[in-house]
Amino acid sequence: MNDLLLRLLPEIGGLLITPGAVIGCILLLHTGRPVANAGGFGAGFLLVYSMIALSALLGGASDPGATSQEVSHGAGLAVGLLFLVVGCWMALRKPSPVTERPRLFRELDTAKPLKAFVIGVALGVINPNLFIMMAAMSSVSSSAVGVGGALLATLILLIAALGDILIPMLVFLALGDRARMGLDRAEVWLLRHSRVLSLGVLFGFGALFTARGIANLS
Repeated sequence: MNDLLLRLLPEIGGLLITPGAVIGCILLLHTGRPVANAGGFGAGFLLVYSMIALSALLGGASDPGATSQEVSHGAGLAVGLLFLVVGCWMALRKPSPVTERPRLFRELDTAKPLKAFVIGVALGVINPNLFIMMAAMSSVSSSAVGVGGALLATLILLIAALGDILIPMLVFLALGDRARMGLDRAEVWLLRHSRVLSLGVLFGFGALFTARGIANLS
């Protein structure tokens, strides 16, 4: 089990870095029902990642013979190459000036729990971390940790995927209105540096997953 968790550390780190989830959660914490709306937003992300996890578990994550190590390493390599390609495409595009929030984020200003949930599902589906979760569950499927180990690893991955939403919510619950100023500054900083952050995630994790996949397959 410890070996599996060590192998999953890059995926856990990647799942923890989701600027869009942080920004969306902060926006919802300024609405009339902050906790309910942010909770609905997080539930949308959870649904998307849970469906991936459930598919892997039902596909044989508890059976080490269900998915070979080569398939698992190949999935990680594919994710790394995909991230590098998307990173190059984004780097070559002319950056647009950040004058206002993207439309999807503006919708959150007046969102209620159901609408926040739907937007959470949408952001979860278009999030590059979706592929990180797929690669992570492929590693779980090819490991010999048994049912209990597979469920524990999956739970850790889901918590990591929701970390960007849970952390702002916990800060808000602990500090209340005193947290708003700090969360506002975090939102402004994330919006201003969203392109740099996205490129850093794509190239950083793309290079890491690609190098690890090549090393494991060679």
